[in-house]
Amino acid sequence: MNTSKQLPYMALALLIASCSASGGGHDQQMLADHKAMMAADSTKMAALSLREEGVRTVYGMFESGNSDGLEKYVAADMVEHTPVPGITSTGIQALREVITMQHAGFPDTKITILAIAHGGDMTMVHYNMKGTNTGAMGPDMPATNKAMDVNGVEVLKFGSDGKATEHWGYWEEMKMMQQMGLMPIPAEAKK
Repeated sequence: MNTSKQLPYMALALLIASCSASGGGHDQQMLADHKAMMAADSTKMAALSLREEGVRTVYGMFESGNSDGLEKYVAADMVEHTPVPGITSTGIQALREVITMQHAGFPDTKITILAIAHGGDMTMVHYNMKGTNTGAMGPDMPATNKAMDVNGVEVLKFGSDGKATEHWGYWEEMKMMQQMGLMPIPAEAKK
């Protein structure tokens, strides 16, 4: 048999043999690393899923006015960085009062999530809120019977238990006040 024709086959056989012989430990470590990475990703995805479930559930509470179960998603001592006028309590109790007040003023509230983004222990939610003001919005704000349609952004910080521990809220408050007839629309915007 011609040796020059056998050389490529012998080189291939040696390559296969060397890969098979040295791969045992290395392959096992790669497999273990991959499994650990997949488990970590699975845990992270479960945590993010719980956050999103919490956001959707709490928005549902604003729509229904029923805050039962809020403690599953919100820490008892949650810090509110955007306090609501007229609410003097703190933590989860303050949020319960905001839910009650919002539903009393806008019983047909509908909140649509436009986008959710996560970064570390923070979650940001871009939303749209619509409703008709058929109830008082506080002791000095009687119903206007006018509709609102505003966008907002929630920034939430979560603890290791998956509950919201801090909240910042930003929304089109001036636009809402104009829609309610409680603030004049600037002349430029009327054109």
